[in-house]
Amino acid sequence: MSAHQTHSEGLQDSQVDAASFWLVVPTYNPGVQAWADWLQALQTQDCPPQRVVVVDSGSSDGSLALTEKALQLSNPCFTLLHVQADQFDHGGTRQWALDQALQDNASSLPAFVVFMTQDAVLAQPHSLRALISAFQDPQVAAVYGRQLPKAQTPWLEAHARQFNYPAQPHQVQLQDKARLGLKACFFSNAFGAYRLSALQSLGGFPVGQALGEDTFTAAKLLLSGLSLHYQANAAVYHSHHYNAQQDFQRMFDTGVFHAQNPWLLQSFGRAEGEGWRLVRSQLKYLQSQHNCHAVSLLSGILQMCFTNAVKLCGYKMGQWHRFWPKAWNRRMSMYKSFWRPLA
Repeated sequence: MSAHQTHSEGLQDSQVDAASFWLVVPTYNPGVQAWADWLQALQTQDCPPQRVVVVDSGSSDGSLALTEKALQLSNPCFTLLHVQADQFDHGGTRQWALDQALQDNASSLPAFVVFMTQDAVLAQPHSLRALISAFQDPQVAAVYGRQLPKAQTPWLEAHARQFNYPAQPHQVQLQDKARLGLKACFFSNAFGAYRLSALQSLGGFPVGQALGEDTFTAAKLLLSGLSLHYQANAAVYHSHHYNAQQDFQRMFDTGVFHAQNPWLLQSFGRAEGEGWRLVRSQLKYLQSQHNCHAVSLLSGILQMCFTNAVKLCGYKMGQWHRFWPKAWNRRMSMYKSFWRPLA
């Protein structure tokens, strides 16, 4: 494992520059300033993608004008695609955008494809170069980078970034599921890259999932005998500030995803064990942050218990979604368009 952890550091710039990669990002009302920051961070990369594919779902906040300006400048080369918001599908839309770009540029196909979200801002000028460098190992089919909390991030979310994206890199193979369980196929398309040949060998991302197209694909890659890599020295700023309703809705969709894909839990294990490990880590983090001051610690524990209870309730309700009226499922879900065909 240690050899895999260090191999990316030795990759020379010339080798990375020779590696062809594209970047695909879905957008929908990211905010003008936030999107300007995203584009600016992309412009600072010392190894930019050959092509940036933006697939917009009908942004009306003024951010689309920035994308169109980048399209005119074409540095790097931009492709702008459009879908209707109520037709957006986490896996299907990403795959459609990639397929369209591949079809339109058949003479110059990339070796790798990076996927990002509109709210994940590249943290260092070498973030993309470091991410792609992990593909030096031919066994690696997909790589995801580190996610750092943004300024003013609540402590629970800041801890979640630290818990899921530690400072040390690692590589995962199928046999690691005995040690890691469901965590073995943890992956994030907020900042993740795929070897194009490996992704296409699966038929691309799945269609019709409530969310989790990245976890689904990562699990399939592991089951096919390939490896995943976590590249800790490739980072973005990405965190959320969800309220209780949003926490419930997000975990409801996660429960739906797991209910949709029983093979995932059967192959890697259930999610509850990872949940208990998270709670223990939260307590340890809280104590270190508040230096065991009784009032602050008690407040933090109450907040932790409430938030975790809301999330667990949302997850269980999602797992049992087949028992609820369709209108209820739509109300409880963060991803409303997923339920459109059922309405």
